[in-house]
Amino acid sequence: MTATTLLDAHLANLAAALVPYRQCEELLARWGETLARRLVDGGRLLVAGNGGSAAEAQHLTAELVGKLHDDRQPLSAIALHAETSALTAIGNDYGYDQVYARQVRAHGRPDDILLLLSTSGTSTNLLTAAHAARDTGLRCWALTGP
Repeated sequence: MTATTLLDAHLANLAAALVPYRQCEELLARWGETLARRLVDGGRLLVAGNGGSAAEAQHLTAELVGKLHDDRQPLSAIALHAETSALTAIGNDYGYDQVYARQVRAHGRPDDILLLLSTSGTSTNLLTAAHAARDTGLRCWALTGP
């Protein structure tokens, strides 16, 4: 295979991966509007994921706190895995399934949103965080794989 063939195949796979999002574009637009309103009104976005999804969580929160495209006021967004001392202490003392749930209980407020990112959608620590969000009064959204 040539480099061009590999690149073409990769780009075709990326395009195919985005097709399912067209089926829920109205939901995603509502989420975007709700998130923008909540952040402007002083709410926070808490984001959690494992592995590559944690990297995506950190990138998203960095863009919201930082500049993204235009200069604006910073928006409150926290990648829950980025607080490594809390993450490892909670994992050690309460178990890895609690690493995000405990932080949701500590940081989450009723006007906040918890966004969970997962390729599988079955990670115990993320599911436990979703329950903690519900119990704390947060809105909880998840972007998962198939």
